[in-house]
Amino acid sequence: MSDPADKVTAAFDTAKAKINELAESGKVQEALGTARDKIDELVESKQVQDALGTAKDKLSELAENEKVHEVVTTAKDKITEVAQKFSSR
Repeated sequence: MSDPADKVTAAFDTAKAKINELAESGKVQEALGTARDKIDELVESKQVQDALGTAKDKLSELAENEKVHEVVTTAKDKITEVAQKFSSR
């Protein structure tokens, strides 16, 4: 009877071989190529570029917003307060 560790090793080796076969498959390579092309098309899309520009603008607005700064400052203060309570124990 085989050692359980040998059985596990054999199972991993078989799985690794199957994964390598799949990765080298022409159909898989073709699908990956198609996916890359579609991603490139998406990235180059005017709508996507516009959406990214809008998101960037909104993030900039948030970063400049005084209320956001107040919330961040309050959060920092609370974290410092909690950290000090733990370190004084």
